Amino acid sequence: LKRQRANMQLLKFECELCERSFSEKWALNNHMKLHSGEKPYKCAWPSCHYAFLNLSAMKDHYRTHTGEKSYLCDLCGFAGGTRHALTKHRRQHTGERPFKCKLCNFASTTQSHLSRHKRVHTGEKPYRCPWCDYRSNCAENIRKHILHTGKHEGVKMYNCPKCNYATNSPMEFRNHLKDNHPDIENPDLAYLHAGNVLLKEI
Repeated sequence: LKRQRANMQLLKFECELCERSFSEKWALNNHMKLHSGEKPYKCAWPSCHYAFLNLSAMKDHYRTHTGEKSYLCDLCGFAGGTRHALTKHRRQHTGERPFKCKLCNFASTTQSHLSRHKRVHTGEKPYRCPWCDYRSNCAENIRKHILHTGKHEGVKMYNCPKCNYATNSPMEFRNHLKDNHPDIENPDLAYLHAGNVLLKEI
């Protein structure tokens, strides 16, 4: 109880728009940018339009362009491009599963896996096949349905907006955009957008 009170006293800077509290004024100011939509740190990579709340997030993103992987695991040969990637990786060694379901015993290493799991309880199936009535709670099941059930033979999931190229491999599609259409801004975003538009119900 004493520890809880001490923690509450430390978190003296409260957000007026949500329930978050912070121990430092600068942290609250940084948090408020989430509500205002302000993203002052712009990526300097040519033709990239990403922007971020803070400098460290922008630097982590910039490494996705350069390929630099400076976050090394001290237990194996893993190298990550961001602190977040290394933190997620280390959970493989520690067995830590910090993201827990409130309705059952499920626990996950990532927030995204927990979000997907929650749909088991809600019955939500936001992903749909564009060629039939099949629906699922995750995008990967849609890919498997299209590529491996034999119901949609000859269908290509990724179609180039600039030429007749089409493929079922997201990596091949991204590489095609980079190699053949340098005028497309953010080919990494373009192939992700293509997958999302294809798979997720709007």
